[in-house]
Amino acid sequence: MVLQEAVARLIQSSFLAFPPSTLVKQAINTMAEARASCTLVIEDQKLLGILTERDVVRITTSTVLAETLTLAEVMTRNVITTTIFETQEIFPLSRMLSRNRIRHLPVLDEQNHVVGIVTPQSIRNLLKPEYLLRYVRVNDVMQKHVICGSPDSTVLVIAQQMASHRVSCVVITENQTSFPIGIITERDIVKFHQLGLDFPQTFALNVMSAPLFTMHPQDSLWGVHQKMQELNVRRLVMTHPTGELAGIVTQSQMLKMLDPTEMYHVMEQMQEIIDRQTNELQELNQKLQLANKELAHISTIDELTQIVNRRRFNEFLYREWERLSNTDQPLSLIMCDVDRFKSYNDIYGHLAGDECLVKIAKVLRGATRQVSDLVARFGGEEFALILPNTNIDGVTRVVEDILKRIQNLHIPHALPNSPGFVTVSLGAATIVPNQNSSPELLLQGADQLLYRAKQKGRNTYTLKVLENNA
Repeated sequence: MVLQEAVARLIQSSFLAFPPSTLVKQAINTMAEARASCTLVIEDQKLLGILTERDVVRITTSTVLAETLTLAEVMTRNVITTTIFETQEIFPLSRMLSRNRIRHLPVLDEQNHVVGIVTPQSIRNLLKPEYLLRYVRVNDVMQKHVICGSPDSTVLVIAQQMASHRVSCVVITENQTSFPIGIITERDIVKFHQLGLDFPQTFALNVMSAPLFTMHPQDSLWGVHQKMQELNVRRLVMTHPTGELAGIVTQSQMLKMLDPTEMYHVMEQMQEIIDRQTNELQELNQKLQLANKELAHISTIDELTQIVNRRRFNEFLYREWERLSNTDQPLSLIMCDVDRFKSYNDIYGHLAGDECLVKIAKVLRGATRQVSDLVARFGGEEFALILPNTNIDGVTRVVEDILKRIQNLHIPHALPNSPGFVTVSLGAATIVPNQNSSPELLLQGADQLLYRAKQKGRNTYTLKVLENNA
């Protein structure tokens, strides 16, 4: 039932038909009134020929339409036809129209009687290939070589151009420019016959269709398809953004898109676009991932010393506290401060102070385990070291190693009552984390121990095992 309904929509069952003895002028007038693009010539229910708008243009340029001229004398014979059974496959019909360069395909029943006509318009109306046409640009299919005429040309000259070039229209452009201002089509020629115009004496400027609606080569064919339906036209002129003529799209060219070969070509192009966009998206994602990693690195690394900053220190401390809360394993924290650093900057300058901090950061990093421990710049000349799974004995070894390494740097620091080189003070606290306390307990304890080391005269350390609140 669905197939029968589709076939019914595909075949135009309403069509003009005349016997071969019909006067040509009568047939043309009827075509103009009905806005029909052809009339069939039938006698005794048998198809003898066809008269199309193109035939009207042809005979206009080569024959004087005498009052007695009949369809039998001018019709196109040996008409290409199809059967009603063959209309169940749309794509072969599309290929038949394109291959034979025709726009009317009479449909015959089992008795060879005409039951209707298939046209590019009826195929397009049935398929409505929205998704295919959305991805095709006008520039890919439009006819760029357009037959143009002058507004000063007569209608006879315009008709002669159509006939000699076998085109369905002539675009009228401004004299000495390529700006389109109007159009004359085969249908217009049929209408001019009905109106009784004097073709050799009527100028294109006076009868052309204007103003001219145009679209652009960058538009999609789907947009062209919709505009054709809206305007009830079979062609659209394309212009560049500057207004100059770019090309033309006709129903015949739209029909080619329904040819399986053309569709396969378009789908290949679409696949290439999809593949290219997919690759570009993958590259962008990779760049984004790298950028995110770099951003994460920048957001957690101290720019001067290239060790982690306070933000990363806080994250690591809370994570390790949570991890060790259920293991009964110790967590140790060492606070380290450069002694009399303000005086060092005053004497040697800030650049030397920066270099001093970089050297100390390297020593701290070298005195700890690379994988499990964390060394951070806590702020200014103060550093913090987190040592998971490290008891008080382990912390003692680390702080003594740090003091020795700093002394071995022999960074000059000429102050009265000082060793003569840069030193540090350290406060270290150890605790077994649990859920009833928080990392602030460890942080406050280590900070207080650092203060005690300063009070003891600097260049030393103090240690303590902290008790939980539990």
